[in-house]
Amino acid sequence: MTETIGTRPALTPEIIELPARPAAVVRIEGPVSEMPRMMGEAFDLTMKAITASGASYAGHPFARYLAFGPQIEAEAGFPFSGTVTPTERVYVTELPGGRTVTTTHVGPYDAIGDAWERVQAWMKEHDLESAAPPWEAYLTGPEDPGPPITEIFFPIR
Repeated sequence: MTETIGTRPALTPEIIELPARPAAVVRIEGPVSEMPRMMGEAFDLTMKAITASGASYAGHPFARYLAFGPQIEAEAGFPFSGTVTPTERVYVTELPGGRTVTTTHVGPYDAIGDAWERVQAWMKEHDLESAAPPWEAYLTGPEDPGPPITEIFFPIR
């Protein structure tokens, strides 16, 4: 049976090789209902820090999930090239490089759980273990034409 997202078939997870990349992030914590607001604030703060430092964006906005539960803990921001000066809330971290399982979700954010389940089931079927916290990269947003497109990444051992 083929899973579908909207009118497009779901994408089968695959293993890719990523370079490590520096990222400017803000740590956020709160209930799922507050995540859009907190992520918007984090993206705004990191964009300002990158621009003020004279650095350049080097990828799409992302959220890396550190803990799931009643409270979600995450880092949200942008990969960059150059040098970013940290602020009171913005700090520099690294998106890991190496072997990574990825899939793409096309559709509303409230349906993204299916893509997460699909990639985790695929990893289990292939005896793969996560080596670092996973993240989502937002290729398009809710204000862009068409459905949002989100990539999910799981670094693996």
